[in-house]
Amino acid sequence: MAGACHVNSLQIGGALEPDGIGPQRRFHDGRFVMLKTEIVEIKTQAYRLFYGLFLALMALAFAGCSTPVSGRLQSNPAVTEMFQTGRILPDHQYFISGFQRIPYAIIAVDNHYQLRSSHWKPIDMDSASLNQLLYRMEHVYSLKPRGAWILDHEGNRLGAWYSSRYQTMVKRQKDNQIVVVNPDPPDLRGIP
Repeated sequence: MAGACHVNSLQIGGALEPDGIGPQRRFHDGRFVMLKTEIVEIKTQAYRLFYGLFLALMALAFAGCSTPVSGRLQSNPAVTEMFQTGRILPDHQYFISGFQRIPYAIIAVDNHYQLRSSHWKPIDMDSASLNQLLYRMEHVYSLKPRGAWILDHEGNRLGAWYSSRYQTMVKRQKDNQIVVVNPDPPDLRGIP
């Protein structure tokens, strides 16, 4: 019987006795059977390989995400002061988001760029109009508005931002078209 087992093990390529090279096999009912511990060990190795590959792919994905693909707002007290003093930027088109008389945000986009959005409304801006809008924004919304530069992913200035919301997504597309996501409505001041 031992000889028959040995012949079968040579045909399949397995070993009946542990030799330290591969999984230990036993001959039973005309076939080789792996021990439960060997099956658990192989599954454990497969899981480790799977999770190792998964973690490596996630690391690559996060490394790819760390390079900026969209622009940002760069908070700047000089921009806040520029809006609060009613200074209008030359060569810029002004837009508002939200209500016409109490906007959520005001942006000034450099004339070299074209804003792509149906949520921003163009507005002819002068110093008096700007001061009225800012007065209403400061007295209606719970957070004090502030200014920021609108920058693309390379740090180029696309315009200026003024809002009680301090974050948004900015994207510069081909042909100098830009997207500035309009902010969510700011919280209103409570009535005492």
